[in-house]
Amino acid sequence: MDETTVPGVETKASAHPAQSTAQSDRFPCPQCGGELAWEPGAQKMRCSYCDTLVDVPQRADFHAEEHDLLAFLENVPKAEGYGVTLSTFTCKQCGATVQAPPTDRRDITCPFCASTYVAEATEAPANVIKPESLIPFKVDKKQSQGMFQKWLGTGWFRPNDLKNLGRLDRVAGLYLPFFTFDAHADSTWTAMAGYYYYVTEQVQVTNDRGETRWENRQAQKVRWEPADGSRADFYDDVLVPGVQNERLTLILKVYPFDTEHLTPYSPMYLSGFGILNADMPLKMVYQIAKQNMEADQVEKCSGDVPGDTQRDLSVQTRLSEQTFKHLLCPLWIGSFKYKGKIFPFVINGQTGKLYGDKPWSWVKITFASAAAGVILLILFWLMSQGH
Repeated sequence: MDETTVPGVETKASAHPAQSTAQSDRFPCPQCGGELAWEPGAQKMRCSYCDTLVDVPQRADFHAEEHDLLAFLENVPKAEGYGVTLSTFTCKQCGATVQAPPTDRRDITCPFCASTYVAEATEAPANVIKPESLIPFKVDKKQSQGMFQKWLGTGWFRPNDLKNLGRLDRVAGLYLPFFTFDAHADSTWTAMAGYYYYVTEQVQVTNDRGETRWENRQAQKVRWEPADGSRADFYDDVLVPGVQNERLTLILKVYPFDTEHLTPYSPMYLSGFGILNADMPLKMVYQIAKQNMEADQVEKCSGDVPGDTQRDLSVQTRLSEQTFKHLLCPLWIGSFKYKGKIFPFVINGQTGKLYGDKPWSWVKITFASAAAGVILLILFWLMSQGH
């Protein structure tokens, strides 16, 4: 039996997942019939032939719905797919799996490792739950290329020839499945609270001439007292991506996303972009959010402990009224090759925040270290001349 799934959501089995009646393979231009694609700069659909701009239909009363976590996992949600035909491409080098509109190309480049060794396209599964909301791309491809080029040329300890890589054409615009979690947290804590006090102690001191004497000095001591307390907090939109492995490290570096102003999902936003496959079930994603909330509660409770220092902090947290939303967030993902090594980077498609790895110029680092050593020797010599 097939499973009805949200990307990253485990649910009970369903024998015949429903198909969307609104499935669409393309979005034709009303003027010339050409292909429409989402244009981040205009925040509209643009025709690639006649430049006609078309609005995506909106719902004035839209509000992203919070779903009860436990109730969702106990029921089989209706499968509708993404509402657009997608194919799945899997990189055989790094394992990244991306869903994108069908293409006849066989030289598709993986945005994570720049490998062209990509498995032939297979039809993406239709038994996925359509997201209710997303954050559309606001940074377009040209802007992402400019951001990359500027970032590539910064940093004195980077190789000079990095600036000569030129334009980056193979950056990919991908939507990544995210989950936001809300929860009420009630925590109780116990700890030993420490209070500083000072006593005068005699300390034996030896001077440069070898003479010893006793001096009175203040010594810090700690008085320990048991303490306990409780607190209640509400967590709103704890954002967790539905991916793991090394890609997660990159993605976390370009947080945050503004999840307060979400757009109702439409397959039109996917035109010209792909979707990075989620590889974690909802239960696993929630465990990450739960751990983040519990860790934050430990930090908050630690701040509630009175005194000057503390030890043996123990926190018990109960989470209730857990809800979640499933949405898509935009990322520009790419990589570049320098002297045979691949360097990946990501750009937040909403804010433009960029993070990536760049090679170091060990010649410059060695030169700077040597120069610093010479300066220290000169300073040491000048100081010794003063005595």
